[in-house]
Amino acid sequence: MTKHRIAARLAGMAAVGAVVAGGTVALAPAASAVGSSACAKNVANYYSQTDTTVKFRTGPGTGYTAKGTVGEGRRVYVTCTAGGGKWAFLKVLSGPHKGENGWIAYKWLAVPMQTS
Repeated sequence: MTKHRIAARLAGMAAVGAVVAGGTVALAPAASAVGSSACAKNVANYYSQTDTTVKFRTGPGTGYTAKGTVGEGRRVYVTCTAGGGKWAFLKVLSGPHKGENGWIAYKWLAVPMQTS
């Protein structure tokens, strides 16, 4: 048995032992959803579309959970940015996530479109 397998088994037995003894096992918390409260004060309010298929997240950063993807060419309505303009909070206007709010990396947005 390799050292890695032994270490993994010991860690598993320790976790089970803690629960059996009435203790708890600490788990890393999942990144929770962040709405427009994380936005910078600059309010964008414009229509755009995605340049490529991009991950649609619960917050402004790769540490947040991906809700799925927004496909290339999907229309979105950007309301604000965060992270020094690197992340856009938006509402998806077409496709599987239509009507949902979330975050995507700003670099994957096309130039702002007309507000029609």
